[in-house]
Amino acid sequence: MKFGRFFLQLSRRAWVIEGMKVFSLVLLKILVVAVVLWLLLENAPLLVAPIFGAIVTFIGLSMLVLAVLTVGATFGLAVVVALLAVAVSLAAALSPVWLPLLAIVGIVALCRSKPSPAA
Repeated sequence: MKFGRFFLQLSRRAWVIEGMKVFSLVLLKILVVAVVLWLLLENAPLLVAPIFGAIVTFIGLSMLVLAVLTVGATFGLAVVVALLAVAVSLAAALSPVWLPLLAIVGIVALCRSKPSPAA
């Protein structure tokens, strides 16, 4: 393009008006930013809806996992308590048998001589 005695060409070989080149690039950057912002604002519902849906789904799945773990832990704890109750009641019911037997085993272990170590 020719403007009077100035020749405007955006390349390295020809003489370029530096101020005009900088102005054009700044103007182009502003235009690109304005177009991108306009597109984002026009399409905001289309962009926000999937993100919102993903967040809601993640929260829902997290609550489901937490509920399953809570129920599982509660059930497991209940089973452990029930088994301990059965073991204690069984030990109490069989105490007339195993307490004297335990006493006899203890007395025999005290009276028994220890074997001599092998040479």
